[in-house]
Amino acid sequence: MLSRQIELRAADGDGEAIPCTIATDAPVPRAMGAEILDCSPAGVDLARAPLPLLIAHDAGHLAVGQVDALAADGKRVTGRARFATSPEAQQILSDVKAGFHRSLSVGYQHIGEGVPTDAGTVYRWAPHEVSIVPVPADTGAGFYRSLDKQMTPTTAPTAPTINRAALQAEIMELGKRHGLTDFARGLAQSATDIGAARTAILEELGARDLAAGGHRNTNSRELSAFGASGHGGEREVLIASLAHRMGARRKDQPILRGLDAVGLAQRSLELAGERVYSDMSRTQIIERAMHGTGDFPSLLGAAAGRVLLDAYAAAPAALKAVARETMLPDFRDRTTVRLGSAPSLEQVNEHGEFHYGTIEEGAAAWRLVTYGRIFAITRQALVNDDLGAFGDLVRLFAEAAARREADELVKALTSPGQVDGAALFSSARNTQSPRKLTLAGLGVAVQALRGQKHFDQLVTQEPGAIVVPAALEMTARQLVASISATKTTDVQPFGALSVVVEPRLTDANEWYLVAANQRALEYGYLDGEAGPQTSQREGFEIDGLEVKARLDFGCGWVSPVGWVQNTGATGDA
Repeated sequence: MLSRQIELRAADGDGEAIPCTIATDAPVPRAMGAEILDCSPAGVDLARAPLPLLIAHDAGHLAVGQVDALAADGKRVTGRARFATSPEAQQILSDVKAGFHRSLSVGYQHIGEGVPTDAGTVYRWAPHEVSIVPVPADTGAGFYRSLDKQMTPTTAPTAPTINRAALQAEIMELGKRHGLTDFARGLAQSATDIGAARTAILEELGARDLAAGGHRNTNSRELSAFGASGHGGEREVLIASLAHRMGARRKDQPILRGLDAVGLAQRSLELAGERVYSDMSRTQIIERAMHGTGDFPSLLGAAAGRVLLDAYAAAPAALKAVARETMLPDFRDRTTVRLGSAPSLEQVNEHGEFHYGTIEEGAAAWRLVTYGRIFAITRQALVNDDLGAFGDLVRLFAEAAARREADELVKALTSPGQVDGAALFSSARNTQSPRKLTLAGLGVAVQALRGQKHFDQLVTQEPGAIVVPAALEMTARQLVASISATKTTDVQPFGALSVVVEPRLTDANEWYLVAANQRALEYGYLDGEAGPQTSQREGFEIDGLEVKARLDFGCGWVSPVGWVQNTGATGDA
C-alpha cells in the first residue's frame, strides 16, 4: 500500500463538507526513480469512492468520516471531506477548522507497470482510503507520500517550517550508510530537501565509482536504467547479480558489481519498500531478507536455476544431436501407434468401384523418469558471502543431469530390446551390418539404410550422421572429409554427413549410420519443463534456503527404421 500526503484546508462558511486535494501529478523521488501519479480521469480509478476518512492509516478503528465528490482534472484529484456525528469525529472536525490538522495522506496502489517519461514513471493508480496525519505537507510540492504507511516521512518542508536538525540527521545517516560521512557533513550544512540530498549522494557515489574504474555500478543514472521497466527490471538485475556471485557469466545482462550477498539482500529489501537501518548487522539484514515481506528467497532460487541451466546447456548429451525431442503431458507410457503403409492404389474400373484395403499398426513405448536432489544454502553462508561454493554445488547437479541424459540415451542405443515384436538391430530388417568404418563399409551401411521397409514398404531416407565411439573419431572425420566436396564441380554424395562422437560407447569397432530425418529414437521431458527445473523454500531442517532441482527425462525407440548398426566385424575384403 502506497500513500501520499496533501494539505487539507477548511472552507469558510461550510460546516458540513471541507474541500480537499488528495493527490497531484508532481513527480516524487523513489528508489527506482521519480514516480508520477496520473491525475487524469483515465489515470485514476475512483471505483472505491467515497473513500473512508481514517486517522493515520489506522484501519483497525472505525472511520471518522468519508471523502466524496472525487474528481480528477489532470493536475490533481479533489474531493470533499465529511465528518461523522460521533463525539470523536466532531472533535477532530473542530480541530481541522481551527487549523490544528492540516494534512491528508492518501493510501493507494499502482495499476500496471507504469510508463517511463523524461520526468519520471507515470502510473495509473487507485485510491483506497484517505487519512488525517500529523505531519505537515510539503508546501513546495503540494503533497507527501511514502512507500510504506509505517515509514517516517522524510520529505523536507520548505524553509519557513524546515526541521533543520532532523534533516541533517537523516543526511548524515545516508552518508554513513554509503561510506560518505565527510561528504554528507558538508551537504547537511546547505541542503534544504532530502530528495535533493539523496540525488547528490548517489551522484557522488557514481563519480567515485567512475574514477575507480566503474567497479560498483552505483551511478544514479545506471540505477534508473535498471529500473526503467519497473520493479521487474530491477528484479532481473538482482537475479543476474546473485547468479554472477555464484559463478555465472552472462555478458548480455547488467549486474550490480561490488555488492556481496548481504548487499544484494539489502537491495531486495529496499525494492520491496522495507527500510534498512545503518545500525543493522549483516546477520540481521540476511534474516530480514529471508523472512520478511520481500522476495529475496525467490531471487536466490531463480539465480540458482539460472546457474543450473547454464551449466546444463554447456555439456549436452551427444546423442541428442541425432535423436528426436518431444514433450510428454504426463508420466504415462509414451505409446506411439504407427499406421502401416496404406495398401497400394489399385486401378478403378469403369463403374467407379473402389476396394477396401487393410491398415497395419505397430507400437513401441517409453516413459519419463524423475531424477532430483535438494541443495541447501545456510544463513551463515549468506552472511559469509559463500555464494560461489553454492554455485559450484548447483553446477555439479547440472553436469550430473547432463550425464544422466547421455547415459540413458546410450543405454537405449546399445540395449534397445524389441520394437514391434522383434529385435531392433538385425540383418533381416536391414538395420545391422558387420562392416568396419571404411569407405566401402559406409557404402554397405548406406545401402542397408535405403533398403529399410516400414510395413513392407520402402522408406525414403537420406544418410545424415555417423555415430562413433571416441576410438573411431579420427577415422570417421577423415572418412567424411575424403568424400566432401572440395570445389564447386565436386559432388558430396550424402549432402551434409556429420560425425557424432559418444565416448560412452565401449566397443571400439561398433558404429552407427543415422538417417537425416530419423524418427525412431526419441527423448523428452514433461511438457513445459525441458531440462532441470528448480524450486525453493525456507529451510526446515537447515537455517537457510533449500533449493530442489528436478529432472523429468526419458528416452526410447518408437520405430525400427532410420538406424543401421555396424559391428565392425568385417573389413573391405
